Amino acid sequence: MTMTLDQEQAVSVEAESRALGACLMATPSYDPVADVARAVREGDWHEPAHELVWLAVQRLHGAGRPTGVPAVEAQLRSTGDLERAGGMVGLSRLASEACSAAEAGHYADLVHGYAQVRRYQQALVRGMQGARQADPLSVPDTIAAHQAELESLAADDQDADDTFGRFGDHLDAHLDSLAVSVPPSAVTGFTDLDSLMKLMPGQMILVAARPAMGKSAFALGVATANARKGGPTLVHSLEMGRAEVSNRILSARARVAFHHIRDGVDSLTQDDWDRLDRHTPELKGLPLWMDYSARVSPARIRSRIKTVIRETGRAPLVIVDYLQLMQTDQRNARQSTYDRVTEISRELKILASDTGAVIIALAQLNRGPEQRQDKRPAVSDLRDSGALEQDADAIILLHREDYYEPESERSGETDLIVAKHRNGPTSTVTVAHQFHYSRLRDMSSAEEPAL
Repeated sequence: MTMTLDQEQAVSVEAESRALGACLMATPSYDPVADVARAVREGDWHEPAHELVWLAVQRLHGAGRPTGVPAVEAQLRSTGDLERAGGMVGLSRLASEACSAAEAGHYADLVHGYAQVRRYQQALVRGMQGARQADPLSVPDTIAAHQAELESLAADDQDADDTFGRFGDHLDAHLDSLAVSVPPSAVTGFTDLDSLMKLMPGQMILVAARPAMGKSAFALGVATANARKGGPTLVHSLEMGRAEVSNRILSARARVAFHHIRDGVDSLTQDDWDRLDRHTPELKGLPLWMDYSARVSPARIRSRIKTVIRETGRAPLVIVDYLQLMQTDQRNARQSTYDRVTEISRELKILASDTGAVIIALAQLNRGPEQRQDKRPAVSDLRDSGALEQDADAIILLHREDYYEPESERSGETDLIVAKHRNGPTSTVTVAHQFHYSRLRDMSSAEEPAL
């Protein structure tokens, strides 16, 4: 039989018939169902009748039962799908067009390939629709969303065979990897925190606090510390613009009072200028990328990560300040806050896993801590979605006792409460806050010399 292809719809009915026919002719010594299942995924069958037949074959095969024509007929009859699947005549026709055992995998690959072509065509149509409806002020986001869809299609999860297999197949290689020292993917710059939490590829870390606890100072400090160690770092600042972020980083690194830098020439002393001049060359050379857009979606972050990987060859540490300000890729105006934050949380976790980046996402807490006597935050105080707690590999809560009790003996101290740690113990790390320099300082190391 000569195979034909409907170029308009990108489908080969013959390939579908031959692959399914082989499954209907299966015997204990001739079982192509596993080969077809490895190639075909849900939605690949163009013909609705073929999809129904395949579902019946899968149910039977999964139960260890025969998948011949009589068994499939009985299965379809029990679900009320026999007529929609073409009846006995249709099943017999499929069986008559069966390919050989050696060819089943090949025809299944064709079925999946044509389905991918159809998905590609549909993605291009959606891209054109997005272009027609794009907001002129957010064209980069529209392009990033389309790019993310095409990248997901190009990745084609069917090729990710390493995600499935017997547990013992990779155990020797894993044991060998334990004999090799693996450096962390990123560092926070806080000695005790880095000892407690080894940041590894694919992790999503949530840093949450009430306002004025120092989340942004923590985030920019971590970004600068990691970049100074040579680690590529990407910061998405949704709340602060270029000038404020620059002022904060300069103040923290050069130890020039933040209000002096903010007020500019009217407040800066000669000593301030000298400090800034000494540290500016180092800061200019850091592998630190900034995105100051207030409109950030998971697709935009993915696009920026890809850019950094192309330039450095390494997945970056990504910091998002802060998560609840992000948008979803769909931009559904009717989407509730809960659904939006839930979707963003899950997409960030998938993004970290797909790219190998470490993602630190800042988040706001509700007023729960203020209702407690000790004012200490808890994971249950996370705002807007329970998915944040579920998706995060670790959760760090920031707490300042002196914010609530100005005369506290712990004035100047901030607690980094590691309240969730999927890969290790929980604990509390205490650091010093120096907000006149817009920074948190590691208390476990000596103060650097004044310059």
